[in-house]
Amino acid sequence: MIKKWIIRPATNRLLVLNEKEREKGVVCASSGNHAQGVACAASRLGIDAVIVMPTNCNLVKLDGVKKFGATALLEGTLSSEREDKALELVEKESRVLIHPYDDDYVRAGQGTIGIEILEDESNMDVIVVPIGGGGLISGISTIAKEIKPDITIVGVEPEGASRYGVSRKANKPMWLDSVDTIADGTRTDHANETSYKIIEKLVDELVSVSDSSIKNAMENVFSNVKIVAEPSSVMGIAAAFDKKFNIKPDDKVCLVITGGNNDISFLADVLINKI
Repeated sequence: MIKKWIIRPATNRLLVLNEKEREKGVVCASSGNHAQGVACAASRLGIDAVIVMPTNCNLVKLDGVKKFGATALLEGTLSSEREDKALELVEKESRVLIHPYDDDYVRAGQGTIGIEILEDESNMDVIVVPIGGGGLISGISTIAKEIKPDITIVGVEPEGASRYGVSRKANKPMWLDSVDTIADGTRTDHANETSYKIIEKLVDELVSVSDSSIKNAMENVFSNVKIVAEPSSVMGIAAAFDKKFNIKPDDKVCLVITGGNNDISFLADVLINKI
């Protein structure tokens, strides 16, 4: 089963393609979750899809892309390498790029999470969101702040890829020299300019967590909440355990968990060793 937050952004974008664009097909560059969303939506709509993924991608996510019938190309380990390959296919084959975060239709699909959170709890005080490319938190914060302007939005990145934290300190979008984190869904080496502007305007706090804290959160969520969550998705929980953001005792806090596409051998190692 594919998570609805993954399928909505891709579907929202593919539904606005015209007939000629559908015939040419689509391409996206993604480490895995958006990749599966595009592959699934394209399969349902009868559109040919090529997915550019990193050479060190999560094999569960790669398998998911292939099961939906999309063509998977493995290219480099950095997000910029994947993006360059996707743009090459746009140029050579006239495919439509379905960007994982720098697209208003994609952000709108991601923003539906903010609507659901506040429909379920209109008095929510804090929403904590993992950050990869920045599209998810851009969509959620835009919608949530529109509905409830005084809500606090907290973004969480891995210490080994904190591109928006670095950018906030520099007051401009920054590139990282390298990325190193177990959170495979967040291995982005640069801050997207549009996402950066939205984050600077709407995200109240940006914090980062270590790989060790991410592993601890994975084990706790599995053992106590019975959710099999992937590393990228538990960064908010890791930040809560580490007391990285400010909340009051009576605050209502929503921790967004974004996926469960685990490498089973890695998950087993985390659970057995318990850090």
